[in-house]
Amino acid sequence: MSDPVRLPPDLPDDRLPRVLGEALAGLYTGEPRLPARAGGRTAGLAALQAWTGQGYAGRNFLGGNVSRLSMYLRHGMLGLREVAAHARAVMRGRERDEFLRQLTWAEFYRLVLRQEGARVLGNLEDPKYPARWVGTLPDDVREARTGLPCADAWVTHLVRDGWMHNHERLWFAAYLVHWRGVDWRAGYALFREHLLDGDIANNALSWQWVASTFSNKPYFMNQENIDRYSGGRWCRTCRAECPFRASYGELETQLFGTQP
Repeated sequence: MSDPVRLPPDLPDDRLPRVLGEALAGLYTGEPRLPARAGGRTAGLAALQAWTGQGYAGRNFLGGNVSRLSMYLRHGMLGLREVAAHARAVMRGRERDEFLRQLTWAEFYRLVLRQEGARVLGNLEDPKYPARWVGTLPDDVREARTGLPCADAWVTHLVRDGWMHNHERLWFAAYLVHWRGVDWRAGYALFREHLLDGDIANNALSWQWVASTFSNKPYFMNQENIDRYSGGRWCRTCRAECPFRASYGELETQLFGTQP
């Protein structure tokens, strides 16, 4: 066993990427760089105290007010109970209830991981439609050159920022699994590689929820849904042949053969 790497306690931020990059060589891809948001307990507490939850009702919109606390929860800089206590103190009504429900989902996924262990990295159930998935992530997806402005933006956002809005995650997962026919585990690995908040439980089980191996039906979206919740960010200027432009009923038949 090699000796542990000892970092000087006063190492300045501008040297961290190079020093940590050398220490962790072989454990990551791409160039080492600091995240866009500061990490650590102090930064996590500051972000928590600044979070009022005002406007959380619009959280499903890409421009909605979401907490962005997931990175600190994933790395143990904040605990679910202290975040819940803060939400109860500063939020009210349905916004508070919805925020606490999201924390409950995170705890539920952790409990599933505790019970199932490594089984969460494989199908917990059979998919609810005749799925024929390939196991390799296509190069055009990884390199954000699918020709679909929305899909390419989702991958670019993931790689550049290490974070995606929940709707972007769902849309990308549905596109990859249902439209491109890629095994959800390839998507899980991509998220695991880049997401700063990509813990095993939430990552694997959310992909399985989309793929219908941990839910009673597959999740998918249409162009109207993307346009609405993105505020027309891509759809209104898109000139690509959109695979999502159809009704939900039409897409169900196209993707799954029968109504799931």
